[in-house]
Amino acid sequence: MPPLSQKSDEELAKLTQEGELGAFDELSKRYWPKIKRFLMTMLDHATASDVTQESLLRTYHKIHLYNPRKPFAPWLFTIARRVALHERKSKIKKKEDSIQNHNIPSHEEAEENRLLLPLWKLASDVLNETSYQAMRLHYAEDLSIREIAKIMGKTETGIKVVLFRARQKLQQKAIIRGISL
Repeated sequence: MPPLSQKSDEELAKLTQEGELGAFDELSKRYWPKIKRFLMTMLDHATASDVTQESLLRTYHKIHLYNPRKPFAPWLFTIARRVALHERKSKIKKKEDSIQNHNIPSHEEAEENRLLLPLWKLASDVLNETSYQAMRLHYAEDLSIREIAKIMGKTETGIKVVLFRARQKLQQKAIIRGISL
């Protein structure tokens, strides 16, 4: 039997449903950074960490509701998004710079951040929340249009339109600000 690290997300979710705690540990390791990055588009750094933990906890408690024949990522990101929206409604805080990361990045991450942070900063400044979240899910988390549509409760066509308009707006603003895309 292959190790848990070589199993698909869906296989790990099924194993978790069968009571294999190690399978959920593997899912948590895979998705913690992805969920946290996504949540940092809506929340400050500390709150994103808390909501990431709460999202994974809720996922574990609701794993019996998951259908292993469907992709796991959209199901998990939907839970995380709902927890974050609930958090935002229950607490109104000052907005902190959500791009700031207090961890020391690796050399590759530092180089990627140097190149991408100005673009993500521009995106957060000029796009509305829906457009920015769709861009982050598609380009930073590499989710498909179908997965994003499910997470955000929109049609696939709607997400394609959101992404198209967001890219157009970013390109226009980048030209005005002298940023090359």
